[in-house]
Amino acid sequence: MEKAEHIEHGHPRGVMGAGYHDERLKSPGPRYRFRRRGFEVARVLQTFASQNPRILDIGTADGLLLDLVCSETKPAIAVGLDLSWELLQTNTRKCPVLQADAEQLPFPDCSFDAVIATAIIEHVPHPSKFVAEIRRVLNPAGVCVITTPVPLFEEIATKLGFLKEDDHQETFNLKTLAKLVSIHKFDILEAEKFMMSPIGFPAELSIERWMKKVGLGAILLNQLVAGRKL
Repeated sequence: MEKAEHIEHGHPRGVMGAGYHDERLKSPGPRYRFRRRGFEVARVLQTFASQNPRILDIGTADGLLLDLVCSETKPAIAVGLDLSWELLQTNTRKCPVLQADAEQLPFPDCSFDAVIATAIIEHVPHPSKFVAEIRRVLNPAGVCVITTPVPLFEEIATKLGFLKEDDHQETFNLKTLAKLVSIHKFDILEAEKFMMSPIGFPAELSIERWMKKVGLGAILLNQLVAGRKL
């Protein structure tokens, strides 16, 4: 595990502490949501990315999602990055991890075949700069996968106690997220909603496929945009 200089005094806005890892281990809702995001990311990479890709996971947190993605995609190398030193300390995965700013990625141009960023773009101060950095470190024809919750779901779920206040800096609907990715010279491969429940239940995937088929996909709770670097 590669270590970096850590933040000494509290958490900057949008940066999670070690309690986030504890919730993902012990609480069925957070555990289900990170696993579901990981399933969707793995599906996209298996469909669109090169074989055995070099993967960067921005906002890797405790590494659990990256571990899931790696088990499905068999990358040549996978690197996790997060600004939270506390969360990186909980990371026991085999992939190398480092502390760094998502808007100033410490990698040369064209370093990765795929970049994943799940539930992180709503936390960064400057989303456009964030996407520009993703594009910079991707190889030509590299694939990015970005997910973010539906803003209305976030608001309702927080009020009902399913989610804690997250210090989100900017929220996106599917149209505005896809537009942001496209502006940075990505060909949009997918722009889809997924996840009909914040806690999951049997046969959810089958029900979601049916919902999309009959035109009810708009009411799903999470969003994914995948793009290929032009």
